[in-house]
Amino acid sequence: VRAVARATPPPEAPATARTRVLVVDDNVDAAEALADLLEMSGYEVAMAHDAPRALQRLEVFTPDVAILDIGLPEVDGYGLAALIRERLGPASPAFAALTGYGQQEDRGRSEAAGFQRHFVKPVQLEALVAFLESQPKRRRDVA
Repeated sequence: VRAVARATPPPEAPATARTRVLVVDDNVDAAEALADLLEMSGYEVAMAHDAPRALQRLEVFTPDVAILDIGLPEVDGYGLAALIRERLGPASPAFAALTGYGQQEDRGRSEAAGFQRHFVKPVQLEALVAFLESQPKRRRDVA
């Protein structure tokens, strides 16, 4: 299953500081394809394939945006978003659902869970980039 549909080449890299994006999808190929496209588009990307690994990533990577597959094993995307919010508090990222579930009730559940956007696979890269660019960068303390 392809997670990303691309009608045009990746947009040019943003001119400002790179937006940090956490991609979490249990479909390894889909996650890698999306991460590669986002990196080629100028984003700094961390990737995980389940909730425990995503939470480990947060120890060294504070994302501006988290793109979460809803159908993750063990802890689903909704649960993972709650765990990320619990861990990062005010530094929590914006959340985008990336899922095969596209019914109105699925979109409503994402919104109720605090996701800013609900993308149905395959996501159009242009729409995803527009969402990423609309999100403020989270403050990161410099060590």
